[in-house]
Amino acid sequence: MFGIGLGEFILVLIVALIALGPEKLPGMAKALGKAYSEFRKAGDEVKKSFTEAAVSADEKKGPEADTLPEKKE
Repeated sequence: MFGIGLGEFILVLIVALIALGPEKLPGMAKALGKAYSEFRKAGDEVKKSFTEAAVSADEKKGPEADTLPEKKE
C-alpha cells in the first residue's frame, strides 16, 4: 500500500482510534479520502496540461526541426 505492512497498518488504526475516538474516526477517514481524491485529480490535471504543452511545442517546430543541419567543412 504505502510501503507499510499489515502490522504497522493495524498499529496506526489503533493509535488513530485512541487519539480521535470512535465518533470522529469515520469523519476523519472520509475527509482524508476526499483530500486524497482532490490531490490526485489536481495532479492529473497538471500532467495533462504539461502533455498538451509538449505536444503543442512539437507541432510548432515542424518536421524540419527533427533533422540536424549539415556541417560545412
